[in-house]
Amino acid sequence: MASPQRSWSLSSLPLDMIQEIFHRTPAESLLRSKPTCKKWYDLIKNKRFIYEHLRRSPGRSLRTDERRFLRIDKTVQIMEPVTITRSEKPIPHELQPLENIKAMVHCDGLMLCMCSDMESRIVHLALWNPLTRRIALMQPSTRFTTSDHYGIGHGDNKYRDGYKILRFSDRRYADHYHCEADVEIYYCETSTWRALDDAKVDWTMDLTCQGVSVMGNMYWLARRVVQMIIEDFILCFDFSVETFKDVCFCPLYNINNYLSCFDGDRLSFLQQDEAEPNIIEVWATNKLADDGDDVSFTKYFRVVNPDLPSLLFDHREMSSQPVYYIAKNKRIIAWCEGVVRDGDKFPICIVLYEIDVGGLRNQRVTELHYENDYVGTFLCGYVYVPSLVPLP
Repeated sequence: MASPQRSWSLSSLPLDMIQEIFHRTPAESLLRSKPTCKKWYDLIKNKRFIYEHLRRSPGRSLRTDERRFLRIDKTVQIMEPVTITRSEKPIPHELQPLENIKAMVHCDGLMLCMCSDMESRIVHLALWNPLTRRIALMQPSTRFTTSDHYGIGHGDNKYRDGYKILRFSDRRYADHYHCEADVEIYYCETSTWRALDDAKVDWTMDLTCQGVSVMGNMYWLARRVVQMIIEDFILCFDFSVETFKDVCFCPLYNINNYLSCFDGDRLSFLQQDEAEPNIIEVWATNKLADDGDDVSFTKYFRVVNPDLPSLLFDHREMSSQPVYYIAKNKRIIAWCEGVVRDGDKFPICIVLYEIDVGGLRNQRVTELHYENDYVGTFLCGYVYVPSLVPLP
């Protein structure tokens, strides 16, 4: 007589084994699993589990790349480059109308959103988790303006200390109004601001660089004039000690430079001259945490090919910044605007590119937009990693 089949389910496993499986599970799948049972629900919403899941994410990326591209046009669009799948969600009403979105900065699955009113030059700040669809607005100590710069990060223990928001005014505006540059920090856990009166701002920012958050600190392209000599360098704000510091000099500075996170703990610097798009150079730093203040760029690889796409696209007298990251085997994965021909018309297209040292390997048109139905995504395309990190 055949023996009866044993019934088995994941729920019957010990909790520590379920937890180990869940640590290796993508955040999107965990979110869908929350309603399955109370035991899973309690585990997945546990703050300690969430941060351990986030800490282990780089290990899982050895097999499956968790990075996504996020763009906002008439909807929130998230592209998974590996499978070339694209999802759409409504824009949160706190971020509408669309024209008001100025920029975003990504940190641990959270997006710091800057929404500006161009007439009054007032900015509204919001912290948004696109995966959980949670969003929180921040109240200013005085007011936010379009001449300010913003960043997000955390101290050495983000689980204990929470996230922090940085706001500072540019040196050029302080000089114009004959005042000291304004610098302050917002502590998300307590919803309070603190002014950094001792912070010295003696540089100006690259206006096309909205900054990148790496390992809890913010990095920007900046410029300083010393004895009539122009210095272009990487500026950092260290959220642990709450101070600015120079990191290293930039590679040869061209008009089109793009700063990004590389490998989770480094910076990458992509250069492509608009007048000579057949050359792309990619630079990378050493690990930011290993050598203290001894950080420098080295050329990672160079691509020379007459068929390279121009990753910078001029549209209506505005330049749409490329959204890219550096993948394994010296590959550039980018999701950018371009133009294709459709009879007598030239619609705007959104193209997913894969470029390696030999040139353009793959391209896929993911969207087509004609002039009358396209708003554009100037500075509103970002590399994004889904997470379950809760809003404070």
